[in-house]
Amino acid sequence: MNHTAHALADFAGDYSKACENETQKLPQVVFDESWRSPCEITGSEDGDKISWQQVSQTSEFDFSDIESALELSLHESVKAFYGSYLGASLYGSFGDKQYELIQCWNEEDIKRLCENIIGHILMQRKLKQSHTVFIGSVINSHLMVCVDNESGAVVLEVPGDDNRIELAPSLAEFLKALTPLATPDEELAYQAPVDIKPGLMPRLKEVMRSLLGRQK
Repeated sequence: MNHTAHALADFAGDYSKACENETQKLPQVVFDESWRSPCEITGSEDGDKISWQQVSQTSEFDFSDIESALELSLHESVKAFYGSYLGASLYGSFGDKQYELIQCWNEEDIKRLCENIIGHILMQRKLKQSHTVFIGSVINSHLMVCVDNESGAVVLEVPGDDNRIELAPSLAEFLKALTPLATPDEELAYQAPVDIKPGLMPRLKEVMRSLLGRQK
């Protein structure tokens, strides 16, 4: 198993245990009949929420189409992070910050991910910046968590700004350094994370709304 995929599975397992220990429930998300996932645990409905657990993708996602479109090889850790499992957002703390890591909820979500990675990198090219790929955000902050596509280092950056702060030399090491966070702080600029529907697009939309300082 890829080092990143292994570290991600370990962190997701620890996150689930933290949620059970603190809330007596597995991680929960808002249930959406039109946006289903094999991560959903049947029979776990709690009002408008449902419990979920990370599952392996039926086959590792092939990123060759997006790489051909960009004429760029994505860093292997990025492909392992998004192409090995399905799940909802994961939360953890590292130092004095709380982090949300975006995961893909279903296979359609992965396709949307590819479209957004293309848009992100094309924006960077227009601004003549080096390439990064987003994997999450800092809660209650204007910072996004990204992977430097050349070095594989995990960095903090403001969208559109080339100034970056390195958090860890690799994604696997960053995941190992995170402490699972069952009840993260509520976001000030938009509704609490537990009430956001799972998946890349709902999360990315809300993250970007927060980063841009717009109210819901």
